[in-house]
Amino acid sequence: MATKIIKLPIGISEKVPGSGIYWIRYTAEGKKRREKVGTLSAAKDRLGLRHVQAKAGTLPNSSEPRPQKVTFAELVDDANKHLKSERTAAHAYDTAMKFNRMLPTFGKREAESITRQEVLDWLDEQAEEHEWSDTTRNRYVAAFSLIYSVAGPDGTKKLTLKPWGRITRRQEDNSRVRFLSQEEEAAISKELRERYPNYLNVFILALHTGARTSEVLRGQIGDYNSQTGMIKIHQTKDSRKPKVRFVPMTPMAVAAYKALAADKEKDAPLCTNRNGEPLYEMRYWFLRALEASGVKDFTFHDVRHTAASRWVMSGVPLAAVAKYLGHSGAGMVMRYAHLQPEVNAKAISAAMSFYPASIQADTKRTPAEVRLAKGS
Repeated sequence: MATKIIKLPIGISEKVPGSGIYWIRYTAEGKKRREKVGTLSAAKDRLGLRHVQAKAGTLPNSSEPRPQKVTFAELVDDANKHLKSERTAAHAYDTAMKFNRMLPTFGKREAESITRQEVLDWLDEQAEEHEWSDTTRNRYVAAFSLIYSVAGPDGTKKLTLKPWGRITRRQEDNSRVRFLSQEEEAAISKELRERYPNYLNVFILALHTGARTSEVLRGQIGDYNSQTGMIKIHQTKDSRKPKVRFVPMTPMAVAAYKALAADKEKDAPLCTNRNGEPLYEMRYWFLRALEASGVKDFTFHDVRHTAASRWVMSGVPLAAVAKYLGHSGAGMVMRYAHLQPEVNAKAISAAMSFYPASIQADTKRTPAEVRLAKGS
């Protein structure tokens, strides 16, 4: 297939064909000037700005020393500082882990020299090597964007701009419903009890509340109210929704909460590691216990699916399940609707009730039985 040739506006060029990094050239005070910009759209904006500045006599002084080049690693440092001040500790920790995976490849590179194609190639290689889902890949795309947005024109490093345009995120499959059988739950619990006894209570609490991983880690002492029998879930996924929601606690969930809360002061982190420090992730202990248990095709997020599936299969209305899960509407929770077969049976029965009894009887027979009845 022939490569599509893009006709560039006068004054804009791509120094390295295919790099996606564009330069502008213009004349000021009788001298030709060139500037490295970045994306084509940004180059068009910059060239227009320079023409206006040239006419007004307000062009930047080209004799001034150029700003020192900034490395990708320096941008990561700034992004980590931003995360610690603006996001929760668990989110900052998880995103920093993603940054650490990027650093061996991009850390020493000049930040503005990294092209869009290099980022895409890295994402594809990592996704293949580590068998990432589209959801995981999208989280890394978001991490890349965060690094450059924090250090953009108004950021701490005063980057000229992000040298590559927007990377399209993959369509995520939100239809997955993987839930634990009782035998699988017992197998995982057994391994946790033997290997990580304190974390068994974290697993139980998540299993009985349907809280997201980040919400479990965000839990505090005092979130459970013994008078109402409800636990407060701190949610930040959607800024348009209330900051908290409430979920009823089972006796097992209450016991797990009390075990986690023992000897801790009010408002202290509920989930802590073996050193008494706030727990920031589940992977290092849950994945080991999961592997030892023999349970396949399961993630910690599927613990949330298990809670939702069990509610639905037990007859809890979908609207209530959506409320417990923190969904803004019924759309997301409809993935569990097929787990209520009695509802489907009632719908079929209701539709057929408008027809005569003879037709209803025929629908319950096989075609052969219907032909035999009509021939007799």
